[in-house]
Amino acid sequence: MPIAPREYPVRFTPRGLCDAFDSTDAFAGACQSLQNLIFDQSNPEIVVSRPGVSTITSFAGFNTPGVISVHVTIGMTTYGMIATARNAGHDEPFAYDHNAGAFITISGVVAGNTPTTPSTTGAWTPPTMASIGAKIIVTHPGFNGVGANFFGVIDVTNPAAPAWSSANTTVNLLPTVPVAVANFNNRAYFAVQSGSLALLYYSDVLAATVITNATNILTIGDTSPITALCGLPIQTTSSGITQALLVFKATQIWQVTGDLVGATLSLNYISLTIGCSAPRSLANSPLGTYFISNSGPMMVSQAAGLLSVLYSAAQLIPDVQAPFQAATQPTRIAGGYCATIYRVSVQTFVNGQAVTNDYWFDEHKRRWNGPHTFNYACASQLGNFFVLVSNDSPGKLIKSEVEPSQSSVYTDIGAALTGNLLSSTLPKTQNMNQKQVVESTIELSSGGASVLYTITAQDEIGSTINSVIIPVTVSGKLWGAFFWGDGTRWTSSLNICKTYTIPWTMPLVFPKLQLNVQVTSSSAIAIGTAHFRYQDLGYTMVG
Repeated sequence: MPIAPREYPVRFTPRGLCDAFDSTDAFAGACQSLQNLIFDQSNPEIVVSRPGVSTITSFAGFNTPGVISVHVTIGMTTYGMIATARNAGHDEPFAYDHNAGAFITISGVVAGNTPTTPSTTGAWTPPTMASIGAKIIVTHPGFNGVGANFFGVIDVTNPAAPAWSSANTTVNLLPTVPVAVANFNNRAYFAVQSGSLALLYYSDVLAATVITNATNILTIGDTSPITALCGLPIQTTSSGITQALLVFKATQIWQVTGDLVGATLSLNYISLTIGCSAPRSLANSPLGTYFISNSGPMMVSQAAGLLSVLYSAAQLIPDVQAPFQAATQPTRIAGGYCATIYRVSVQTFVNGQAVTNDYWFDEHKRRWNGPHTFNYACASQLGNFFVLVSNDSPGKLIKSEVEPSQSSVYTDIGAALTGNLLSSTLPKTQNMNQKQVVESTIELSSGGASVLYTITAQDEIGSTINSVIIPVTVSGKLWGAFFWGDGTRWTSSLNICKTYTIPWTMPLVFPKLQLNVQVTSSSAIAIGTAHFRYQDLGYTMVG
């Protein structure tokens, strides 16, 4: 005779994305997917729609604008390199003034001083840009190193009339085309591979194209090439802030501090086993520099410590690392930081499927969300949003907000978005018996508009146990949408969740359970806590 059923409640609150299929040894609220859903910053139990992306400009006036290979936002102006038919097969520089909503004409552009357009597939050396004094230096794999074609220069001495040229350094020349450039102590630091040597050449102060001293060179470790450069503010033992330049190789990280002036220039290694093969994954934050290593997401802190990106110091393994370890083209990974969000777009394999996913790490929640469905190739920050470019939507600068606003859209350049919450299987119970759920509830919001939520119960291999639709409708109308005195009740447009019974059409019988919620993205949606009343059926697996 079976043991009499015991009832007990089980709570699920979406807390973050995790690689783990089962949440028992991960964390409470672990999810396999929070697609196009982000954390509500005001309500710790709720996830809401990710704002969609919209076009800032489509490069009107350019001759057949194509793929943008690199861009950087300085102040209110975005500078970059775009493929056009002006000089067929070549990139040309651009400058977009966000205040004016217009392009600034850059003079001096000809076929002979512009780089060839790189491929949009396969491994590559990503172009880089750095502002030093009145010049923006552009390294690009399309420069051939013939004559002056080593790197590009946008002269912004007059920001209203920038001028383009290609160049090599003067007095002392770079021996080969540089693979990266960065500003450190108002000098241009060029990463150069010369024969078997990985070298850093550095310019004069505020003179990015001049190397007066032939000794302005640092040799970085072994013969493996430099992959990326990135600045870092570091906290000293005396609690002061100084500056450093991080130099990355595939399996090494080096740190340059000090300067030639004052004879304080110093080169030290941070790691000889961990490095970065994903140059565009680097992003500075107030906490340090994020990057994707061959073992997953990491950070060089302001104390120059090398850390995994974790929820807390008590955690040993990052919540999300498998997609980064399985990256198919690390050099195509693109990252950025804005308003406490570190985001990364990566071509990878997930559950055996080739995908390109966008993952967000929220510094407030210390958890990941995603994968989000808009792919991009380069990201920069402007105020409280990202400026993105995408090879899937060439010839556009794209706006991507990190938090919903009154002006947010919920499409990606016009394409509809779907939010999908898929929990990891709920924590194991302390016996091997089958379970049954008849009663369960979930917190949902309609936020001023009617919403249909599809709620599905699945087993551990994703097979559907039961699926229902909960229509969340609004009683009354939004304030300002009716005539005062006509008897209409008004309703709030806020995403305040209410508790709804999940109307299962049959009992859910399972050994392990996961929750799947699908909804069309909009400003109206919010998903909170679900409760399940488990019944212990008193027997183990059947069959």
